[in-house]
Amino acid sequence: MKNLRELITLKKIALSLILLLVVSITFDYFKNRAIQVYPNWPPHNARYQEEKIYSDLVTGNLPIDWNRLATTLQNMDDFRTPGVLQILYGFGDQLPDSVRKAIDASLLSFRYWMDEPGGNSMCYWSENHQILYAMSEYLAGQLYPDRIFTNSGLSGKAHMQKASKRILDWLGMRWKYGFAEFYSNVYYKEDISALVNLIEYAEDKEIVEKSKIILDLLFYDVASQSIKNVFSSVSGRAYEHTRKGGPVNNLDGVTDYFWGNGAPIRPGKTYGLMVSQKYKLPSVFTEIAKDTGNVVIRQCNGLDLSQLREEGYEGSEEESIQMQFGMEAFTNPGIVRNTMAYVRKNGLFTNLALKDLRMLNYSVLNWLHLEPFIVRLIDPYSNGVAIQQGNTYTYKTKDYSLFALQNHQPGGYADQQYAAGMSIGNSFSIFHTHPAQWEDGKQKTPGYWVGYGRFPLVAQDSTVNLAIYNLPDHKNVSEKQLLSFTHAWFPAGKFDSVQVIRNYAFGKKGDTYCALIGRNPLHYKSGSTDDLIQEGKQTCWIIEAGSREKDGTFENFFQRILKNRISFDGEKLTLLYQSNRKEYQLNWESGFSINQLAINTRYKRFDSPYIQAEKKAGELKFQLNGKFLILNFNQNKREFN
Repeated sequence: MKNLRELITLKKIALSLILLLVVSITFDYFKNRAIQVYPNWPPHNARYQEEKIYSDLVTGNLPIDWNRLATTLQNMDDFRTPGVLQILYGFGDQLPDSVRKAIDASLLSFRYWMDEPGGNSMCYWSENHQILYAMSEYLAGQLYPDRIFTNSGLSGKAHMQKASKRILDWLGMRWKYGFAEFYSNVYYKEDISALVNLIEYAEDKEIVEKSKIILDLLFYDVASQSIKNVFSSVSGRAYEHTRKGGPVNNLDGVTDYFWGNGAPIRPGKTYGLMVSQKYKLPSVFTEIAKDTGNVVIRQCNGLDLSQLREEGYEGSEEESIQMQFGMEAFTNPGIVRNTMAYVRKNGLFTNLALKDLRMLNYSVLNWLHLEPFIVRLIDPYSNGVAIQQGNTYTYKTKDYSLFALQNHQPGGYADQQYAAGMSIGNSFSIFHTHPAQWEDGKQKTPGYWVGYGRFPLVAQDSTVNLAIYNLPDHKNVSEKQLLSFTHAWFPAGKFDSVQVIRNYAFGKKGDTYCALIGRNPLHYKSGSTDDLIQEGKQTCWIIEAGSREKDGTFENFFQRILKNRISFDGEKLTLLYQSNRKEYQLNWESGFSINQLAINTRYKRFDSPYIQAEKKAGELKFQLNGKFLILNFNQNKREFN
């Protein structure tokens, strides 16, 4: 009888637990469905004029039609605040009373960070947005120190204190690890606009000096990765137009202004650089940008998710979230519980970009710590948004640059990362990718030319860049599509001469030559002379660069490449290539070797003719042709000639 009573008791407990589970899941289901999501903000089709108004004020292009500012004030976000703050700080005493009151009202009611009351669908979390919002909050608080901000209920001084910590944390991360959005032609412009405003207008000397130091590091990236004023390289975040290269990649005129033809920077995010009274570009960066020697530039940027614990960023406090979200890591198994805790705490399920996290917003998952198990099981495509450590290799000559993101997450998803390519002088670039969807797909990124459906394994030495693609047989449940081919941007109309023979494509532009080699036959997509297709799921791509100076005629280059030995084992995923008396081997499991010697593709912080420095070095020295720059972040030291 006793055993029977115990069995009945256990059954009652089990039924009670099941009932509790059903009630909890049902309650959470309807609670999640009831969450109202804000529409996308701000409108993308609006015409914003604050940057042009600031330029007009600087150049004395008067009178100002202040009605042009109305759209900005109605649709304020962190991309608009830099220009508005420039107007206020530079020309506040010249504003009509009605305009000043409208600006004041907009800035005093703005939602400056994710922990403030209310909601919207603005993007706060990526690396560039973080410093833009922190800069805006700090400088707005400095303008109105004793006013109460209507959205937060905090004084301007309180906002300055909040923002100051985020600014210094952000700057410190960039000093120690570099940029997560490394070499981004798009987002470095946003970083510049935030840093220049802090340098020009912040009253805190530590913030000013440290902002100068980090802007210097950004400029080293731009100078070292530029060829003939075109900033073109692999990247943590790149879009179609930046991957395709050419003169458009000049950071809105920054490279032309500082080391090109001196043409004025046009009104925009980087205009403040030209009119800055407090930031002077160190001359060593001009020397680096104009260097025409044959140079190898190795660099380590950012952190891997596996390194967050040892670096002290594994938690859910604000600084760790700043690091994790700056990498755009949300659903990765080691991160997801931090994400869910922060999103719940701050009511961020109402944000359009984060609304899908409601699928994990169930109490039972939280109680039992099941979120990591769920995301491992599902392996959502959002895991590929995370920008992990980039060990970059760039080979530059006066004619071209060839670049690689070495051994970076092979086989994983990718959103906007850019892993391998070649800049043909300052004319255009070539690159290959696995498209995540067809060209007419509705999803913006990853797409046909942006990001990757699946990352390749990439390795480079000097003039040879190797890549292996290993596409699965079946798409994951979270993937929109899984296309069974890879392709390359190889625009025949931009070359002087192009030849496609079997699995080889050759191009000549001026004195620059390139060979693009696949495992399988190459052919242009029907109706296209730009889109070079290679069918197959287990394939390889080789880019080899050449020039008249090194190879003589294009015919000599062409014939030499055809004689090079190449073999690819699709089962063992091993690529063997011989060129210029070197035997290159790339293996999916064992990595990269040259002449049977293993090559380390994890680098020091800086490794180039211009600077040698270990990770988290206390002091950095850049030098070339008698010019130098010495930086020490902790001592606010910045010396240059």
